[in-house]
Order: sequence, then structure tokens, then C-alpha cells
Amino acid sequence: MSVLPVRFRRKAVLYATHRARLLVFSEPDFPEAGVQVPGGTIIEGEAIEAGARREFLEETGFVAPRDVALLGKTTYTYEAGGMRHEHARSFFHLPLAGEYPERWEWTEETPDGGEGPIRMAFFFVPLSDVPPLFGDLGAFLPRLHDRLAAGVAP
Repeated sequence: MSVLPVRFRRKAVLYATHRARLLVFSEPDFPEAGVQVPGGTIIEGEAIEAGARREFLEETGFVAPRDVALLGKTTYTYEAGGMRHEHARSFFHLPLAGEYPERWEWTEETPDGGEGPIRMAFFFVPLSDVPPLFGDLGAFLPRLHDRLAAGVAP
């Protein structure tokens, strides 16, 4: 039995909500990646909340709200490319105020994997009808629903 090398990353997963809707995206050039929410890799030495805000800007083109709320943490693992990938994920709620387009495209210029830019197609879905999210990104949706139902501010 061979042991695979491990690639560890700290990740922020962002549940950005606006008017009872969740911001999601798909990758037009990689439809197999399914529906996702914004997020990404936290840089070594970076505070997790600062990294969450940075990732929101890098992935969406919009400045993150000042207040973000940690919903919880989990570890996600998978094997690909001859490696075991371990992601220490921190899930955040970002309540959005102001106006946002219903749909837009944005390009992530610096993805963690080192591959070229990734084109993303953003859109909002009703919180009551979120489609299955790729790679267990929906793990903290129940906690988000509970938080919103309780009217808890960030």
C-alpha cells in the first residue's frame, strides 16, 4: 500500500446572501465543477477573515462587507493528481447590502492550483432552493438557514 503525498491548504468558503438569495457560480469552461460558492485559499500568515474578504474580491470583483460571521469549520479531503488534498475549511456568512447584478462573469486571475485564469459565471439562487453544491461546499447551509431564521446580525 503506497502513501500519497498530502497537499494541505487553509480555505475560506463564503456564503454571500442578498435578499434571501445565495450567491453561487459555475465555471463555463469546466461544467464538471458544478455549482459552487465563492472562496479560496488563505495565504500563509494571513488572518482567516482577511483572507475571506480578499478571496471575495478576487473571485467576484466586489468588495466584501465589513462584517463577516464564522459559521463553522470542517476538513475536506479528496484524492487527485496522485495526491491527497486536505482543506481546512472555515465557512463564513457575508450579508450583502446595496445593489448587485442578477448575473455577471468574472475571471479569477490567480487560482491556487497554478493553472491559468478561471472564468466564473455568478448568479443568485433562492436560499429555499439552493442546488447541490460541488465538493461538499453546502456543509454549513443548515447553520446559515438557522442564523438567518434567528435574525442574527454578523
